[in-house]
Amino acid sequence: MGRLALVLAALLLAACMGVIALRAEPATAASGGYVARCGGGKIFLNAKEKRSFQLHNKVRRERGLRPFCLHPALQRAARAHSKDMIRRDYFAHGNVGARLKRYGYDWRLYGENIAGGSGSYGSPGVIFNRWMKSTSHRKNILDRRFREIGVGTYTGVYRGYRNYTMYTADFGRR
Repeated sequence: MGRLALVLAALLLAACMGVIALRAEPATAASGGYVARCGGGKIFLNAKEKRSFQLHNKVRRERGLRPFCLHPALQRAARAHSKDMIRRDYFAHGNVGARLKRYGYDWRLYGENIAGGSGSYGSPGVIFNRWMKSTSHRKNILDRRFREIGVGTYTGVYRGYRNYTMYTADFGRR
């Protein structure tokens, strides 16, 4: 009888831990948050997207530039491109203008930054610092003509590296 009680207690404890783990998982998956979108309303960004968006606007404010607003079409295009690069195992811009139009962004001017990494090399801060150290990437971030942005990330296996996060930042002006 004592053994049976011990087994039942262990099963009950395991079940409780499973419930706790199930409850904690959505909080981890939803560790991003909502940000204001261009024209009003809000868009949910995952944690890496939100941090990247914040870093873009922080550096713009520090230099006296108008912060970006998040445009839903640019956001969809950036996310889709990051996902496509991971899923198809490539790293390239492709035809950015055509892609942005396909996602409903009628641009007058556009730019794009892409990057990726795994582990700490795939954190938003490291990616953003690499962009700021690159003349062409920094130019996109600090270009006062750009008013709108979409920041998309996707994490998966890329060229054999697990937990590799691909970043796409699409900049635009309509």
